This record gives sequence, structure tokens and C-alpha cells, in this order.
Amino acid sequence: MEAPMINEINEVIVGFDLGRNFSLITFYNHKISDPITISTEEGQEKYLIPTPRDIFPLVEGKKELGDVLLSNFFKECFDMLGTEEPAKDISIMVTMEKMEEPWVSAIPSSLAMLGIERSHVFLQDYRESFFYFTLNQKKELWNYKVALFEYEDSKITAFELDIDYKTRPALVRVTKMAQLSLDKKVRRGKKDTDWDLERDRLFLGLIQKIFANKIFSSTYLIGDNFDKTWAVRSLQYLCNNRRHAFQGRNLYTKGACYGAMQRKGIGNIGDFLYVGEDMVEVNVGMQMLIRGKDNYYLCLNAGMDWYEAYHTYELILDDTDELILYFKPIDSSPARTHSILLEGLPVRPNKTTRLEVNISFQSVHKCKVFIRDLGFGGLFPSSGKTWEEIIDV
Repeated sequence: MEAPMINEINEVIVGFDLGRNFSLITFYNHKISDPITISTEEGQEKYLIPTPRDIFPLVEGKKELGDVLLSNFFKECFDMLGTEEPAKDISIMVTMEKMEEPWVSAIPSSLAMLGIERSHVFLQDYRESFFYFTLNQKKELWNYKVALFEYEDSKITAFELDIDYKTRPALVRVTKMAQLSLDKKVRRGKKDTDWDLERDRLFLGLIQKIFANKIFSSTYLIGDNFDKTWAVRSLQYLCNNRRHAFQGRNLYTKGACYGAMQRKGIGNIGDFLYVGEDMVEVNVGMQMLIRGKDNYYLCLNAGMDWYEAYHTYELILDDTDELILYFKPIDSSPARTHSILLEGLPVRPNKTTRLEVNISFQSVHKCKVFIRDLGFGGLFPSSGKTWEEIIDV
């Protein structure tokens, strides 16, 4: 079936796999039943788009030009979607092997240059994309454990997806299980035919080690280096006991698209929660008067990735020069409080100081609070005073 052009509909959801050497882009709209990965050649499954080689060193070197080049690259890829105004109705999930600074800042910044608002930009790492991809497949493919083998840069890395059904919601984890080196040192000058046999033997040993005494429903293989010409016994073993095995390059970009669909309320993975290394494990809140009643105001909910955890709100001070934040762990351990003294706060009558509070995370265990004095309308102009504090949680 021919894919409909995106400019025929209003909302476009994009999953973007941003890689150092190659990138991939997948889209979804209401006229198709499943996300489609864009091919660089019509009618072919050629998904790899060369990533401009200067982008990674410039962004990681925190050079402004890096954001500009990244923005230009995003635009070039959006042009492949066939829409004239990508910023108008687009939401995008960008996925990378590891999501960290400076990418956490550079990606939204580069997309903002195209007019895409921060609220339409989502971020996640490859493991979380694997989670979203898997849970959007047929249930028979993830009734039990799911394995992922990634063959990149002369090494095979093995991951295991496991679901804990004893909790509600069910907790899903993706764990790195092992890594197999297949570099020149391991090859030791073997001829191609001998090396193919050795690679097959080593890969089979890795699979058997991970699969020992466990039940797996399916396996995914990522990387062009996987080839039936050498992985003979290992691929046969993967398909034993009615297991399913799949090979391809677009798992992460599709998983990113499914993740964006979930954020936009289109996806429905059911009662499952992904528990990753980047997940914030504390709720952040304040006690305050809301409509005249003392209430707990939830600023940030636990369970989201630290780079997706941000919230801005306003409040009016009532006979105080400090803010008290509550950090409540999800494991039911005691909550702790942190007080922020607003030194140099302008002296004004009570209830005439309005503040803007921005809460975000710099890592899983570091919460950043930025506070700005907004004044009080025409009566008391803003002093321009700001406060910032980094809190270990």
C-alpha cells in the first residue's frame, strides 16, 4: 500500500533515531494503521540517512554551530516527509543510544529554530524505544522475556526485556546482559570462512548463556553485520521452541514514534510502566493555599525520565520569604523537605509578591529550582531578582 503524503492531514507524529553515523525517521498520522519508516529510495527498505559528521563533535563540544547544523539536518529529514510546514502540526520523539547533556538541551533548541515548541518535543534512549516497540507488537511476542542483540562496531550487545506482573502497573525493565567482542584481536587473522564459523560459535555461546533456564517469546537483531551466511547455528537456535526472531534497522525509530504517540494520548500500551536508569523516583511538591484551602500541590510526578521532568508555575507569597519543597520517594520511604531562602527579596506588603517557579532535573538525583520575581502587576514592577538552587534528591 502506498503511504499517504503527510500534508494531507493535520497532525504528524515523528520518531527520530539520531545516530552518530546514520539516522532514521518514522511517521504516523490518522490515515495509516501503523508507523511508517521513511526510505531514502522509493519502494526499497533503505532507511539509513547519513548523519552529517560535524554534528556530533560540535554539539558535544557545546558549540552553537552544532545546534544550527542539527536544526538543518532535522529540516532536511522533515522535507522527506512531504510537508511544507513541519512545525505547524508536528510532535517528535528523538531517541539516542544514551540521552544526556548536551543533547538534552541541543535537541529542543534545534527544533525550536524550526518553530517546534518544547511541549511537542520528547526524548528517550534506545532502551525505552525498545520497550515501546515491543509492547506495540502482538501479545504473543512478549508473553515472556524478549531479547535484543545489537551488532555495532565489532561487538554484539545483548539486552533482555522483562515484565514484572506482580505489581500494578506491571513494571518493565530492559537490562544489558552481556557484550561479545568480535574485533581483530578476537579474529586473529582467521580466513573469512573460518571466521564465520568462529563468529557463529561465539554468538551461539552468548545466546545460550543468556537464554539458560529462561523462557523467551521473541528476539530482535539490529545491525547490518548480522547475516545468515555466517550466523547459521545461532539463528537456528533463536528460532527453537517456536520462538520468533526478527532482523531490521528501524526498531528504535519505530519505538520512538510509538513513544510519541503514547505521550500524545494516541497510543495505548495498557497498565505497564517502564522503569529505566533515567527514571525520577521522587514526587516533588509543595504545601500551599489553593482556592482558600491548604492543599498539596504536585509539581512533578515520579516515573518520568529526568530529562522529561520539568514544570513551571506561579505563586503568591503569604507572609514568608522561603519556599519549602517536599520530595516523596515512590518506594514509600519517608519524605524529605528542602527550604529555599529567598535572600534579597524586595520588601512589599503581604501577598503582593508573585513568583515564577521552574523545576527541572539535571540528572536522576539532581533537581534544579529556578525562581523569578514577577512583581505584582502595575503596583510593584518586577525587581528582576532570580534565585537558583541545585538539590540532591
